[in-house]
Amino acid sequence: MIHQPIDIGGMRPATRIEFTRMRRDTAVESKRDEKVERERPPITPEVPRMAMTSSGVENVVATMTPVLDPRGAMSGFKLGAGGSDRDVIPLVRINPDYPQRALSRGVEGWVIVQFTITAAGTVKDAKVVDADPKGVFDDAAVKAILRWRYNPKVEEGVAVERVGVQTMLRFEIEDE
Repeated sequence: MIHQPIDIGGMRPATRIEFTRMRRDTAVESKRDEKVERERPPITPEVPRMAMTSSGVENVVATMTPVLDPRGAMSGFKLGAGGSDRDVIPLVRINPDYPQRALSRGVEGWVIVQFTITAAGTVKDAKVVDADPKGVFDDAAVKAILRWRYNPKVEEGVAVERVGVQTMLRFEIEDE
């Protein structure tokens, strides 16, 4: 190959331009990592409220009134068993969610749920015995009660199931 200049007709050949970046003579300042201590607010334990807040609604209350099992109340005193009614009080009580449809319509009511307390203290076989109005609060009540925990009934040093425990849950809208 032979390199020959080409005549472009009056145009001058391109001039080569070089760019050189010059460094400045400056001292690099290193930033120190300073730990910023944030002021932390004092931790205060939250006190559980009876007013239930569901979906940002603060004027709703679901109250629970235990209906004691009459068979447990008539069982009498047994050594080592403690009071028979004492075991029916829940250790963990989860408030039911107020159904949004009932809340928007201003519907209040109650549900009586019957269930079994297992030997482990959990709840099983929860079913609605009675309700007013029927079918409105049933699912919310059963879902909540299945999450409750109790002390199991103890007979002769062995934990046993307690069948037929009933509890009434009231669904009321607070007037503020």
